[in-house]
Amino acid sequence: MNKQITFSVVLGLALLIMCASAAAKPPTCAKPLGKWKNERGSVLEIRNYDAATGALSGQYISNSGATGSHPMVGWINSAHENNDPKGNHAEVITFAVYWGSLGGVSAWTGTCAVNSHSGLEQISTLWHTTRPDTGFEWDHTLTGADHLDPLE
Repeated sequence: MNKQITFSVVLGLALLIMCASAAAKPPTCAKPLGKWKNERGSVLEIRNYDAATGALSGQYISNSGATGSHPMVGWINSAHENNDPKGNHAEVITFAVYWGSLGGVSAWTGTCAVNSHSGLEQISTLWHTTRPDTGFEWDHTLTGADHLDPLE
């Protein structure tokens, strides 16, 4: 009887460890669910991904300027042009964040591919942030670049 209980406990723990390690895998370009962190410490958390449509949703947790969590929607498209997979291929991605009561919206557009320097998958984007209130007519839209790396 004790051997059966011990075996059941060991088997249960092994299954629990396997499930925990499977859930701890970082996101990838093909399976983007999870957290991606940029150079400034902000986190893109992709909570939902529909592989059939490429639709994404989740939240953007800002660590600069507009701190806090903000809703995010976007798309990934991995289709090969003319169904011809030769040459360099990357997943293309775009996502937008609504800054709520802070005013403004931001949009990122770029690629998700293996970084040739680190060997790890990375989202590389250009972004635009447009704000409703500024000191000058020409100062409503800011532009920059971001690299987001998967978090464990």
